[in-house]
Amino acid sequence: MNKRAAGMLFGAIAAISAANAQVVPVGGMGQHIVARNIVGIDCKTGQPTGFGSAVLYFPYIAGIQEQYLYKAGATVKDPTTAVITGVFSKIVTSQSINYDIANVFLEPHTISYYYHPNSSPKDWTDFDGFQTGQLIGTYQFQKNMFTVAKGLSFVVNSGPWAYTADFVLPDGTTANLRNFMPGGITVAVIGELGTFVSATPGGAPQVTDLSRGNGPLVLGSCAVMSPFSGSGTNPGNQDSTRHLLGLGQAGSDSVK
Repeated sequence: MNKRAAGMLFGAIAAISAANAQVVPVGGMGQHIVARNIVGIDCKTGQPTGFGSAVLYFPYIAGIQEQYLYKAGATVKDPTTAVITGVFSKIVTSQSINYDIANVFLEPHTISYYYHPNSSPKDWTDFDGFQTGQLIGTYQFQKNMFTVAKGLSFVVNSGPWAYTADFVLPDGTTANLRNFMPGGITVAVIGELGTFVSATPGGAPQVTDLSRGNGPLVLGSCAVMSPFSGSGTNPGNQDSTRHLLGLGQAGSDSVK
């Protein structure tokens, strides 16, 4: 085989490897996130408990066709048709005030991703519905801070995968979230941390009893919710660069 032919063959193999890997380029968009904070309150007094969680669904995950993020034939794309959802671990919160800015701190926590192709949450208050099915991934985050000003909140955080598992999409393809974003995730989120969801516009905050449940995480109190949305990119590392170049399947194995 002459050098020119060998070079063309090597290039083709590398291109195929990179395409099959479906890895998000370093700094590339990996996910879009639509979510709600769950703020724990005492069921009798309504006073904050100082802990909470969050529930999420994903209108976009790089490497997965959009149609497979929702139930087959879904005409509405929201939590009631989402088949990949996420839940924060139970979070302890605290805050400090800087004039008219509140800084809300979240202690180290995880975000767990669940795949449930045959079910979806009934609505945003269906906490168990967000954490049903197969656990397919868990991110580990350090202490982070929501900066709350003029009714809006902003946070940037980053973390690696603590765990991923293979799962099978409706077309028979085996997927693994680590393969798409081997470098973990860096998220930028805007929310309304101090504005709580109400059943009617301008009404009292909607209170949900989450004192009991059947999922892996039970909040153990009542709760109110506030909305947030954002996007996550692949921050990248040496392994993700090698993966992108087709030099190996770095990060394809689950880590438990």
